[in-house]
Amino acid sequence: MSVNRAQTMKPLLYLAAGDPPPTEKVLQAVGAIVVDATTLQSRPSVRHAGKGQSACLFLARIELADATDVEGLSSLLADIDGVVLTACRGPADIQKVEVMLKVAEAAAGIHEGRTALLAEYATVAESVLSPHSMAGVSPRLSALIFDASALAEACGCRRVTGTGDVPAVVRAGRAAVVLRAWEAGIAAYDMLPADAVDEAAVQRLETNSLENGFSAVAARSSLQIDLLAEARAQPET
Repeated sequence: MSVNRAQTMKPLLYLAAGDPPPTEKVLQAVGAIVVDATTLQSRPSVRHAGKGQSACLFLARIELADATDVEGLSSLLADIDGVVLTACRGPADIQKVEVMLKVAEAAAGIHEGRTALLAEYATVAESVLSPHSMAGVSPRLSALIFDASALAEACGCRRVTGTGDVPAVVRAGRAAVVLRAWEAGIAAYDMLPADAVDEAAVQRLETNSLENGFSAVAARSSLQIDLLAEARAQPET
């Protein structure tokens, strides 16, 4: 089945510590930039990457423990559009972050509900096995993000076996994210692996993700964003 690339959502871009700020071309190509909260605290200038230049969102990646630090959250909120919760185990984690964001928004003098919430889901066994729906858990929750490499590491296996097969753990995680996102009526992102560093690889992986029910992919580098753009620019056969 052919994928209509013109209708796909823009990818996410995860900006690692030490990476230079993305170019305007990259900012225009992505839906959001994701940066670790600790990186934002140590490099305040990164917070303003692309502000006023493009429509992409700026998100801080946080752990559940970070969500209990109201002062820390409040200090971030003025310069970000939302947060990405790592290692989400299920609805209870989302609800905890929802409550703390309300408190942090009030402390920062920000309108309640302004801060978006996305979650890295099925990157730990608990969420893959969770029987609980993500529908209606939080009005902020707009997307789930799957990282096959993170799930494989958490479960003590490889993302791809030596024979080229995809482990059952990874298959189950991918299915869990797509089904939970569909059930909740939100987007689902599929993280590109770090070793996808050529145009053919990212094109194949993006097509596979879209045909398996994901809304878009998440990239680990500006290079992968450039490769996606180049692949989409190629005429369809």
